[in-house]
Amino acid sequence: MATPFRWNIARREQLGGLISATAPGRPLNDMFLESLRATASRILAHANRSDLAFIGRTPENLYDYLSGCFEGLRDVPALHLVQYSLRNAGSVEQVPEPALNGLFDYLTAEGLGPRAIATGPRPIALVDFVASGGTMEGLIRLMRLQAEREGQDWTAVQRRLRIIGLRVRTKNSPNTWRWQQHQDWLHFIPDTIIRNVSAPAAFLYYLGNDQPKVTASFHPGRWAEEEGAARRPSRDQQAALGFAAQLYDLGRSRDERQCLAHRIARHRKMSQRATRRLVLRLRGG
Repeated sequence: MATPFRWNIARREQLGGLISATAPGRPLNDMFLESLRATASRILAHANRSDLAFIGRTPENLYDYLSGCFEGLRDVPALHLVQYSLRNAGSVEQVPEPALNGLFDYLTAEGLGPRAIATGPRPIALVDFVASGGTMEGLIRLMRLQAEREGQDWTAVQRRLRIIGLRVRTKNSPNTWRWQQHQDWLHFIPDTIIRNVSAPAAFLYYLGNDQPKVTASFHPGRWAEEEGAARRPSRDQQAALGFAAQLYDLGRSRDERQCLAHRIARHRKMSQRATRRLVLRLRGG
């Protein structure tokens, strides 16, 4: 089965000397942390009672930070980091059959197979940086194809999906460009709730374009590979790994959990029962 390897940040004994003492990549400064914390709080508020699936490599930092925040807590959203890229593949219809089968096996193993989504205890919110919507379109089309091949009712699957698009913050006006209003595939997911979370352009572009990533891109050329194994990381990967460990450790701290809880509590979605319960968990209740 094609499973992209990623080091487990929570198991430091497996990392050995991979994490250097030098500050990796961009410093963990206050401006970055404020953007990360604010974005995470909005995602959690919009997710309501959904589990979270971070799609691709762009949201890695959010996944590692929230993994630390949620460590050891009961009744909090499950977190998935789903390696996925359609880079250089053209359309979904052009993906070779072995690659499709490999991706479907991977999604099933990650708990994102159609049956697991349709019958799971919580909905699944797909979280990604959305520019034009092409990546999300490709993923939805592939998930629909998998449901059809496995004989799973797609209507039941898409009803349990949520989409949280990370968007560059702009001035809000009646003429604001909203990506979901310019898509010709949303008829596949008529019952899926779509929400957007805005964040500073510098923050999102750094995550998407400039930041070193822990994992290598998992594109269709790799979907049919055998299960991945640990390899010596490149210099950029090692920097990203050290940064991920910093974020995870930060999230584990009581002070940071209090800060995140405070940010969520300020959101208008605090009226939701699941959101109030999450804030209570983060505060230690």
